[in-house]
Amino acid sequence: MKIKYILGAMGMAFGMTGCNLDITMYDGVMEEQFDNKNLLELSQGSYRLLKNDGGLIDNGYYFWAFGADDVTWNGTSTGSTFKLYDYSRNIASSTTEYTWELGYRVIGNCNKIIEIIQGLGNESTREQTIMMGENYYLRALSYFLLVNEFAQPYSNNPTQNPGLPLKLTSDPNDLPQSRSTVAEVYDQVVLDLKDAITYLTLQQGETPKSNIYATKEAAEALLARVYLYMENWDGAWEMANKVITSGRFELERGNRFATYSQLIPEDNKETIFAVRRTLDKDDDGYSRMGSMYIRIDGSGWEEMSPSSRYLELLELHLNANDMPQDLRSKFIVKRYVEDGVADYTPVGYPNNVYEDWTFAYAVKQANTANYEYKQLDVEKQADGTFLITKDASKFQSATIQEEAYNTGTRYYVVGQDGNKYIGRIEPKVFDASTKRGKSSLFLVYAINKCSYQEQSKHLWSPIISRLAEMYLIRAEANYEKGGSVQATLDDINILRERAGIPEWTMENIATAESGNPKDVHKIIEEERMLELAWEGHRRFDVFRWRHTMDRRYPGGHTIAQGDKFYEIPYNSPSVCEFIPQLQYDAYPYKLEQNP
Repeated sequence: MKIKYILGAMGMAFGMTGCNLDITMYDGVMEEQFDNKNLLELSQGSYRLLKNDGGLIDNGYYFWAFGADDVTWNGTSTGSTFKLYDYSRNIASSTTEYTWELGYRVIGNCNKIIEIIQGLGNESTREQTIMMGENYYLRALSYFLLVNEFAQPYSNNPTQNPGLPLKLTSDPNDLPQSRSTVAEVYDQVVLDLKDAITYLTLQQGETPKSNIYATKEAAEALLARVYLYMENWDGAWEMANKVITSGRFELERGNRFATYSQLIPEDNKETIFAVRRTLDKDDDGYSRMGSMYIRIDGSGWEEMSPSSRYLELLELHLNANDMPQDLRSKFIVKRYVEDGVADYTPVGYPNNVYEDWTFAYAVKQANTANYEYKQLDVEKQADGTFLITKDASKFQSATIQEEAYNTGTRYYVVGQDGNKYIGRIEPKVFDASTKRGKSSLFLVYAINKCSYQEQSKHLWSPIISRLAEMYLIRAEANYEKGGSVQATLDDINILRERAGIPEWTMENIATAESGNPKDVHKIIEEERMLELAWEGHRRFDVFRWRHTMDRRYPGGHTIAQGDKFYEIPYNSPSVCEFIPQLQYDAYPYKLEQNP
């Protein structure tokens, strides 16, 4: 579909299917069916377009999540999403083409609804006013997601770098002649979210909609994130605090948190806004995002895993059975050799007893750019230490070494060459060649965080905002604007207490970095990495902090690109995608292409 049509058209959803569903918000009407009597159906079409034909949320997710350092691809692929993972980019990518197209279709639908309701003036009903607020939110969400994919991050010269064509009307002939700057797009997102908050603020006696609809709190939550990216610390703190103190949400705990993705959003007390998928209507097979992470009931590629860097951070606290103590480890399913080749429960860390234990660590191969996993056979001694039982002569000590880190224990070995290798104690895990027909360089650690809603394979309602993020935003904003360190730690400790790991204190941060003081901002960074893994935050966090993405760990990115993208600076051209070539060529005015 040409960009000229996308930017100018109403972006109507497809016709009703006739299914008798409890959730009809993702049904829409066709343009020729539209009149003011079915304005509600048109507004529901805005939600449907978020997921229709793969949707903005689906196609965008691969960019948001796959390019981070908390994930690895256990081999290579010819699929279009692999180039999003390894930063090589493809100007003709079907994935980015659909992201752009479907994002602007949502925007077009929102433009039409906003215009119609504004045109009603004082004759608009309360229902229509709220509907307009929902579409301001959805337009803001779409522009925010698109500008972070197709433009440089706000942290890199936002008043000069080109952002997006800002299309704010439904007139097909009213087309922007150029790309607005990144700062201008962000300013529009802020304006839309402020309007959304105004129109979604309920009057006395009105009942808020559920978390599968845009609400005032959803708009405040997104605005908190937008302000965070803009380094508007006061604004970010205020918006996050409003959501936290609204009383509408609470953190899920225990098994409900460990099985977060299995809950439908409406039954999840922590979710602020999610794009709803239904068991009756939506595909739960190989085409869904979660299928890249895990195989369930014979469905799924299970080609991608948490990175070694993520696992090293997660597994610093072990229980009496030497299994990870952090409740967030339940989102990972390790494929243990002793369990056999069959795929078992999609919930992490079963209560099984294992005999074959290893020290797993990552190392760079000699004479190549590739990193690979090694597994050393180990045996636990009476004093609690682990003894290397095979190939011990390659290391300076036959005992796995320990050091205190982040209130936990980090394990490592030192080679005869003096190099230190950080790793983890775990039962022996299948390599990706034996288990999945991928590369033997990698081990199979599946991720269940985007699958198994209602115990149905890869059904999942993508989460846009949840309460845990608000605590993390409030913590960071408080610290950056000069608030007390204790208040920052208090918000982080709420999540650490939920995870079942030791909380931060003013005393233990003094020695938490291998005996040295722990930088408070690094505490924030690491907690965000742990808590928000694979939800589409980490990539943007690294670049908004003006850091360099460090991917010197096992993964298919080095097989395909060598050392070209070991490290990706926040201002590298590769951090954003090209405007898709078909859209670029079809546009009637000359747009500036990304380098």
